Amino acid sequence: MDKDKNLKNENKDSNMDAQSLQEQGYKVNTSNSDSKPQSNAEHTNSKSTNESSNSTSDSNSFQLDLAVLNEISKIAKMGMDSISYLSAKVTDKEMRKQLVAMYSQYGNTQSQINQHFEKYGEIPDSTPFRDKMMSFAGVQFNTLKDRSNSHIAEIMIQGTLMGVIQCQRILNCDLDIQKSTTELLKNFNKFQRDNIDKLNAYL
Repeated sequence: MDKDKNLKNENKDSNMDAQSLQEQGYKVNTSNSDSKPQSNAEHTNSKSTNESSNSTSDSNSFQLDLAVLNEISKIAKMGMDSISYLSAKVTDKEMRKQLVAMYSQYGNTQSQINQHFEKYGEIPDSTPFRDKMMSFAGVQFNTLKDRSNSHIAEIMIQGTLMGVIQCQRILNCDLDIQKSTTELLKNFNKFQRDNIDKLNAYL
């Protein structure tokens, strides 16, 4: 009887120990599953947040740079188009030579812009056909009755001045863009101002 009683007590104690170990094991597993995944999740989320923040920052800077470069490209192309349309109306050799030099400088600016875009693996926006047609029609209409040097210079100055204003607006915004883009913008704006000074002589 005593032996049976002892066996029962031992079995009971053994079952309690097993249950206790199981509970402890469960608690450890739960603790591990609760703590480690949370820690990893926090680390992952933190890393993801940082990467997302950096990516967003780079993306914003990248998009802003492209927007400014596209604006410079648009102005340069309009300048080249205007000279192409007007040069056929010019009879004065010196003025024609001046316009050809300006066209070449616009072309050099466009080449620099293309290099910037190539660095980003992008292509500048093309000038809409509608804008080209409007520019061509405007030149044809404005030179229909007057092809004098002063009138052609006036047309060029008005167009160039619009480009100067747009470039200056961008510069005044003090945007967070690449230094090389800012320098290109400043040089291009100076080039346009110099062109206006040269054209003033024909008024």
